[in-house]
Amino acid sequence: MTGDPSDELQALWRAQPTEHQPMTLAEIHQRARKMERKVHRRNLTEYVAGVLVILAFAPVLLRNGSWMMQGGAALIIVATVMVLGHLHRMASARAVPEGGAPIVDFHRQELVRQRDALRTVGRWYLAPFLPGLALVIAGRWFQSHARGRPIETDHLIILVVAAVMAVFMGFVWALNQWGAKRLQKRIDELDGR
Repeated sequence: MTGDPSDELQALWRAQPTEHQPMTLAEIHQRARKMERKVHRRNLTEYVAGVLVILAFAPVLLRNGSWMMQGGAALIIVATVMVLGHLHRMASARAVPEGGAPIVDFHRQELVRQRDALRTVGRWYLAPFLPGLALVIAGRWFQSHARGRPIETDHLIILVVAAVMAVFMGFVWALNQWGAKRLQKRIDELDGR
């Protein structure tokens, strides 16, 4: 055996395969562009959905009848506008800069920004709808029963719809938390962890 044992150990250590290869600037740039397109599509879908929500609740707001239903519809329309405004401010797609080193910082900042938006979706995306939905449900329960249907059946339908909405909102929250965890993994990957 020739040479220093510490040199041999160091050579063995260097020869081990690495856990992951660091990303090149071109790969980061490609990922940043892909994320920009994905966020843009997501937000466009949200804007279209927001317009549809407003169009769906506008007739309820304008119809004479249950003040609870009208108030709930108004609150849902206001919540929709607020949520879309917040989505635009907090999580809109930012254009990817051209060039080298700044792309790493830009992409990381965008990942963090989108991750934080997903993590807090319960506060800024779901919670604003709760007062309006509660008022609409109360209006259906107390003031606006379906014609030709026994009240017990109508109440059962209202409860089922309320439960489905609660499950759907829970699903939206969970899906966004999962998305935030995926973005955190990408941040860690970018940081070389």
